[in-house]
Amino acid sequence: MIKIENFNNKTVEIEAFQSTFIILKIENKLFRFNFKNKKEAFLKQKETGVLAFHEYHPLLVNHNESNLEVFINSKPENIEMFIEDFQKSIDEITKGWKNWKDYFEINIGITYDIFLQNIRQGSGIILKAPFSIVESIERICEKHNVKMSYFGEKKITPHQLIMINNQFVIAEEFNIA
Repeated sequence: MIKIENFNNKTVEIEAFQSTFIILKIENKLFRFNFKNKKEAFLKQKETGVLAFHEYHPLLVNHNESNLEVFINSKPENIEMFIEDFQKSIDEITKGWKNWKDYFEINIGITYDIFLQNIRQGSGIILKAPFSIVESIERICEKHNVKMSYFGEKKITPHQLIMINNQFVIAEEFNIA
């Protein structure tokens, strides 16, 4: 059985792709990579590039870890510094692959203004994020003497990532047919 790891760092050409597979030309041979439980993809064009295979990458954090809901229970003394540290702590984990505001605007559907209001009042939901981000936020709260609580179960579900230039697919697994 051929493993995807064998093609890591090889030059590939995207021949075709659909929602459940991608066909790559590698060393003049065609290989079909089927996606098992695809979670996210950004495939836009046929092109040549170097295939990068990852089991650990900032893009995988959202898929490998369960989300926890975070509530703030007291106010920070310096709101601006708290928010700056809050953002930096998320950016350190996502390395810029995800916007830090997505964890409240998209994941729980509140605006930045509501997020700020909840922090100013020291009460309310402020985040729904993977548990490594929540653990980082917990350290920021401790630093700023802010009480917080979170709800949810910490679970890991391994996923894999293939990247070719700026295009990528995240799935539980890639099977080569």
